Amino acid sequence: MKILVTGAAGSVGQIITNHLCKAGHQMIPVDFIEPEKIIFADLRDEKVVFQLFDQYNPDLVIHLAAIKNIQFCEQNKELSHITNFGVTKLITEICQEYKARMIYFSTDYVFGKYDQFWQERDQPCPTTQYGKDKVASELFIQNKLRNHSIIRTAQLYGIKNDFITLICNTLNCGNKLKAFTNLVNCPTWINDLLVMLDRIINQSQHGTFHCVGPEALSRYDFAIKIATKLGLDTAYIEPVALDFSVDIRPSIVRLNGEKTYQTLGFYPKTLTENLSKTTMK
Repeated sequence: MKILVTGAAGSVGQIITNHLCKAGHQMIPVDFIEPEKIIFADLRDEKVVFQLFDQYNPDLVIHLAAIKNIQFCEQNKELSHITNFGVTKLITEICQEYKARMIYFSTDYVFGKYDQFWQERDQPCPTTQYGKDKVASELFIQNKLRNHSIIRTAQLYGIKNDFITLICNTLNCGNKLKAFTNLVNCPTWINDLLVMLDRIINQSQHGTFHCVGPEALSRYDFAIKIATKLGLDTAYIEPVALDFSVDIRPSIVRLNGEKTYQTLGFYPKTLTENLSKTTMK
């Protein structure tokens, strides 16, 4: 299968591209920057996107590219909308014209206004510009494409510069770490995400999927579990409350992945179980 990946130079984009390449797919990695083996493309330019489709005629587009800095998006709402929604709109329209399948990577931040265990069909309630642009993108894809999948995920670990790396680097140096007790989501192991992505692709699954870990944890609980499992001193981890009059992130966003797990026939392990398989370098 010919698969075009946008945002292929990012840490998640690189992992997904390499993983699918090893699975035997013909990969077309695209990004706004131009490292080795990545095709440079400004996806805001309609002519450029058409040229990509004309040249490579992908069977599937995995759309990861986005501005993910929540604070930046809030301070630059127009740029956020042009990039995070505008690019998605353009790619969706061209996928429709070329009859290409699309897998769109969204976020748990399409929710956040209320605290509940969100299911795939629940009405989104974003609290940030980033979340609003993601919701607008989801709705546009759902209205335009029959052959689509939307993957919502949450804080990924097992990738470069993740939360595990921060904990290890800080505690191994004997420094204290402040961890938030009131910032909660469902940490997701990258290897579990790859398995779920494979099944969505290979089983031709359509619709919206919560590809997240099975536990909702605060940053503090997350840090304690990491330190305990890796034999680090938890006394260096200080519980603190995040000031949401300053920080714009939603406090508690818990995605219910049970329907997704049942549909895909895959049940992610707990954080503690996955940490046993995670090698720190």
